[in-house]
Amino acid sequence: WLKGQGFSIAALATVMIDNPMCPATGHRICNDCMKACIYQKQEPVNIPQVETRVLFDVLQLPWGVEIYDLLTRWNPLRQTQFLPAKYNGTKVLVMGMGPAGFTMAHHLLMEGFAVVGVDGLKLEPLDTALFEKPIRDFNTLVESLDHRVMAGFGGVAEYGITVRWDKNFLKLIYISLLRRPYFQAFGSVRFGGTLTVDDVWQLGFDHLVLAVGAGLPRELRIENSLAPGMRQANDFLMALQLTGAAKRSSMANLQVRLPAVVIGGGLTGVDTATEVQAYYITQVEKTLWRYETLIAYSDESSVRGAFDEASLAILDEFLAHGRLVREERALADREGREPNFIRLIREWGGVTIVYRRRMQESPAYRRNHEELAKALEEGIYYAEGLEPKRVMLDHTGYVSALACETRVLDEEGNWRAVDDENILPAKAIFVATGAQPNVAYEYEHAGTFARQKKSYARYQLENKALAPVTNDAHVKSDELGVFTSYERDHHRVSFIGDTHPVFHGSVVKAIASAKRSYPKIVESLTVSQPDDYQAFADAMNYRFRSKVVAIKRHHDRLLELTVQSPMSAQNFRPGQFYRIQNYETLARRVHDTRLQTEALALLGICKKDSDQISFMVYEDGASSRLVSTFKVGDPLSVMGPTGAKSRIPEDGSQTILVIGSVYAVPYLLSMAPALKAAGNRIVFVATFDNEMDFYCRDELEALCDTVLLAQGDFIASLKNTDFPVAEINRVIAIGSSGLIREVRDSAELRALIADQVEYEASVYGPMQCMLKGVCAQCLQWQIDPVTGQRTKAVYACSWQHQPMQKIDVGNIDERLGQNRSQEILSNLWLDYLFQEHI
Repeated sequence: WLKGQGFSIAALATVMIDNPMCPATGHRICNDCMKACIYQKQEPVNIPQVETRVLFDVLQLPWGVEIYDLLTRWNPLRQTQFLPAKYNGTKVLVMGMGPAGFTMAHHLLMEGFAVVGVDGLKLEPLDTALFEKPIRDFNTLVESLDHRVMAGFGGVAEYGITVRWDKNFLKLIYISLLRRPYFQAFGSVRFGGTLTVDDVWQLGFDHLVLAVGAGLPRELRIENSLAPGMRQANDFLMALQLTGAAKRSSMANLQVRLPAVVIGGGLTGVDTATEVQAYYITQVEKTLWRYETLIAYSDESSVRGAFDEASLAILDEFLAHGRLVREERALADREGREPNFIRLIREWGGVTIVYRRRMQESPAYRRNHEELAKALEEGIYYAEGLEPKRVMLDHTGYVSALACETRVLDEEGNWRAVDDENILPAKAIFVATGAQPNVAYEYEHAGTFARQKKSYARYQLENKALAPVTNDAHVKSDELGVFTSYERDHHRVSFIGDTHPVFHGSVVKAIASAKRSYPKIVESLTVSQPDDYQAFADAMNYRFRSKVVAIKRHHDRLLELTVQSPMSAQNFRPGQFYRIQNYETLARRVHDTRLQTEALALLGICKKDSDQISFMVYEDGASSRLVSTFKVGDPLSVMGPTGAKSRIPEDGSQTILVIGSVYAVPYLLSMAPALKAAGNRIVFVATFDNEMDFYCRDELEALCDTVLLAQGDFIASLKNTDFPVAEINRVIAIGSSGLIREVRDSAELRALIADQVEYEASVYGPMQCMLKGVCAQCLQWQIDPVTGQRTKAVYACSWQHQPMQKIDVGNIDERLGQNRSQEILSNLWLDYLFQEHI
């Protein structure tokens, strides 16, 4: 009504009474209010679109950004929080800067608390002028959704939701929070690695809020699952949205082929299907542009000679499709119309959503049928009543089809299988079969939080003490149970958003969880005396920021990178690794290419009580080679430690044989000091082909009992040493799948060493988020040692060194081959940039 009368600011102020974070809701995000609408019998009022229109119209006014920002902090229509309270000295850490986390941060700031928001994702730095100076024109903030910097802020709203929603609104919220004098935000902080619960209190916080979202996407246990071409939908969406793979300037590798099949009936599946279509066009155009640039610079035969047979076939497929896209664009220009890519995509097989029931029963239809309708309008196919049974492969081992069991609805309304098998052609398969609340911390630090089924147990405050809540609550229940079981020295931990079973499942529920929970958190806290906040803020800046302090080249393909990263160094344990990335906003741009790395998984080498960590970077791909462009003093994203800490026998009972080359060296530099301090013995067989490549040899000879150089035959080296190899009772292979096979299958090795021996090996497959069960790129199959049959898929970023007999070694190669054609092209492109432009 207010909007209809022309009172746009009044309308926005009314919207923001209950929803100050309205930029994160509204059109194409949620429609719960439409489903509840009783104003009309057939077509509900489109309240989300109305709210978004109200916000957008105000933002288009001169100083519209400032009007919104003012209303977040001053709104006379609110009964509470109409003005920010004065700083009260109490500090809260919010773990997770998704919709639940940033909404909680807002409410606590309004109550007078100091808030530090941290997130496992990399948070790109913003131009300080955006939060230090007023902004007259909202359009100066707006970036094309195809070219915007992936800031990382917003959690699932950033990486899990497609560009159907204007993500420039996330920047608006980010700026609004950063303008608050008692708020700080830091990225690359893993809960359970970089930061533990005990660390939170030691840093001076009074309360911890967990807003870490959902996790553990479920693998599909069917034949040939996770073969090249098959991946989790979360993996695809995160790679697409956070690496900027769709940008012409990006060096990220994300290989997708058509036809594609998406398994799952939820909104994640719908988002994945629409994004695959959009990304495929961008991918083939970028591939064609880079290929034609390369063959103009070099001869075509040398470019093509870099590809193996299977990768070359995929390249040619992309090139053919890229030329057709170019022709369609040219034709559309001549005819004065928009290009019709749907026709092309369907000619190439299209994208099909496969669901085991009817569309009307799917979570996507029940939650937001509009998105499903939009997807069908964009040419997405939908196959009902199909249950995936096996993945079919072509002669190269790449996925070629999905075989499904056909299911029908009988007269009693039950689904039953029939004999018909439905074969869907598929060169790409995406699994979107759901996730669950993220309770990874409890797996890593058992006994911290009580669990109830698959989530943390819910507690509420009664008479200043925690009491369990066991009711079947919903989002409007009085007894929600927003606290975990944790209660030590008057410190408590709450949980909200997708981590909470009541609010799990949507952005609007996550935002509602913060609104419903913050009064209970405020009630539980005793207000402190205001202190020297600036000293606290400076300490946080020092602890949570990282920068390059040294780069040293050991040989022509290996660098040592040393960074200062105090919080990441503090919790390091031998054998763990880190996720390293540079910042997109700070990376150089050369010949329309941003020199931004993908996430690199690197073993850490850290001395006790040091705030520095060293990494050995083997330059075998475009991202690792880009490390050479880093400069001393550059800010860097360092997330970790992550992975499992390696077992150190404290009784000195083990004689350990480590076999490997380039990746074994950092493993030993990380592990050997602790192993030797506990009295264990170490034999290192270095399998370098060239003695000149054996780096850090002096350091390793000082750390190990015996170091042997085996140029091709590690058995011969063991036979020719004076060391009593028969006493070896633990064998660790660090390196390629070929090395692991050789060690695993060596009867001669078993004959040389003790009878009872533990065998371990590295599982260094592809990794992306490295947050232990969020993106699922690192999923690797394990097998039964006796039958050889696959048993379960494990997150290799949680367990990077596994019992050798359980490793499906072939699956490591399969997973590493997901993006091979793209990776080869990126390496050639970087060669070209280094030779011509850098």
